[in-house]
Amino acid sequence: MVTVVAAVLAAAVLVAPAARAAPERPGAGAAVSTAAVTDAAGRSYTATTVTGNVRTTLRFTWNGGPKLSRAEWDRVGARLGLGTGGLRAAPDQAARTGTAKRPSATLRCDKNPSWSDANGTLAARFNCHHSTINWGFRISARVRSVITGHVRESGVSWWRNGRRMPKNAGHVVGSGYHFHGTLKPVRHADHVQFQDYMTFRVTIGGRPGTGSLTWAADVTAKK
Repeated sequence: MVTVVAAVLAAAVLVAPAARAAPERPGAGAAVSTAAVTDAAGRSYTATTVTGNVRTTLRFTWNGGPKLSRAEWDRVGARLGLGTGGLRAAPDQAARTGTAKRPSATLRCDKNPSWSDANGTLAARFNCHHSTINWGFRISARVRSVITGHVRESGVSWWRNGRRMPKNAGHVVGSGYHFHGTLKPVRHADHVQFQDYMTFRVTIGGRPGTGSLTWAADVTAKK
């Protein structure tokens, strides 16, 4: 469903799990067109951005201090490429409402589509000759500008035709790293859903805190 989570992946969906527990399978498309922010006690915010049918979710939690003002959040949004008014206070489930089930995106053999939004760029390729999907993800320069340490990546979780498959290895690396991996086996007509989860320390407007980024995609491999 990232929460960065466009071409062939225009129908992919980027979603954010509520916590880092064992992830649930990402669902199909989400009809959300603007960023939303969740305010928990004035210190936890989630920005969800949608490009076409692709959603990416970025969460910030502050260590303490007063709640940010509307003007301060507008400046944060502008810095992250979300635009003035892009960050809006909303209930916890706001980013998940107004959704609609949509068909899985088609990922053609040897095509290498990629798409970008304010949070990063995802690329994926169905390599039918070797029965794999190769994926790659880069965090955007704007998000990297607020990250102050290493990024802890959980490793991609994925499902083939509804069955949970062994996850990719995780990494602890710099924010400029090109995250990548291989899903196998994947064959013609397989329905594949995959997602990743990253956490990192941030400083925004002089405030230290913790950030997380989730991206996910829903594709069907075709020769």
